[in-house]
Amino acid sequence: MTPIRESSADIDRAAAAWAARVDRGPLSDEDQAALETWAAQDPRRAGAYAKALAVSAHLDRARGLGADFSPSAHPAARAADRRRLLATGGLLAAASVVGAVGYGALGLRGRVTTSKGDIRRAPLSDGSAVTLNTDTAIRAAFDGKLRRVDLLRGEALFDVAKDRARPFVVVAGDVRVRAVGTSFTVRAHADGQVGVVVREGVVEVWRGARGQPVRLTAEHVLQVAAAGPLTPAAVGSAAVDRALAWRQGQIDLDGLTLGQAAEEFARYSDRRIVIADPAVARLKMTGLFSASDPDGFAKAAALSLGLKATPQADGVRLDRG
Repeated sequence: MTPIRESSADIDRAAAAWAARVDRGPLSDEDQAALETWAAQDPRRAGAYAKALAVSAHLDRARGLGADFSPSAHPAARAADRRRLLATGGLLAAASVVGAVGYGALGLRGRVTTSKGDIRRAPLSDGSAVTLNTDTAIRAAFDGKLRRVDLLRGEALFDVAKDRARPFVVVAGDVRVRAVGTSFTVRAHADGQVGVVVREGVVEVWRGARGQPVRLTAEHVLQVAAAGPLTPAAVGSAAVDRALAWRQGQIDLDGLTLGQAAEEFARYSDRRIVIADPAVARLKMTGLFSASDPDGFAKAAALSLGLKATPQADGVRLDRG
């Protein structure tokens, strides 16, 4: 009897199922062996699996995988017969590229980072997802009772899967943010303060191991200093959207001085906005600006405020006109 050839749709469905399992966390040794066996049995499977990984990790940046990543070390790529894959020509090249992106989900092992100017979305093992802003590092440690993520530096958006038996807690220095199923950002500022913005649901925020929690509902923000009361502020959906504009590569400068704006741009680019005059640094300019274009912002500020923008080798200088 002639065996029934597996259809492309069946392969795509199986590949998507494997990619979903990978998104939930590292595979066990048994599952990894099963994945390798599955990929080796048909040259179409490795390509379908690589494409499924790319879809599930479409917001990841390739450089977020680190300089030591080697696409040739991918277990599924090793399992597939090289001669059969070469026969597929362009498919092999495409699978190698998207497989490199998807492999980040396999190799995170609890820690995710971004470099300056990079934004990255990554799955967590419980079905939650985290989007990291520029120059950010987190470390996840989940067990049967608690889902803990340490924000080591930077800023991240957490879209939390509901699991009432295991609270989701973000730790940033001495500050704790607890949620069950919600969407919120946490930012560790250079001065030690921690900012929290709640997009959906409810979170609780407190200091230290025995602090008194303060509840924040959707469209509320909280700035936590080393001491003093924790006082949430209602800001509305438009302000929340502006606070999350970094996901589209923009900076919201509403309420910031030019000096503070220069510090914000320095988070995303090595090109500096230099302001020597304190009076100029105290001027304000509102609006959304491209995070990757500090020169463009400086020119816009010069035009709006009657200043002079002077290009320099490593950035631009703002002075009185």
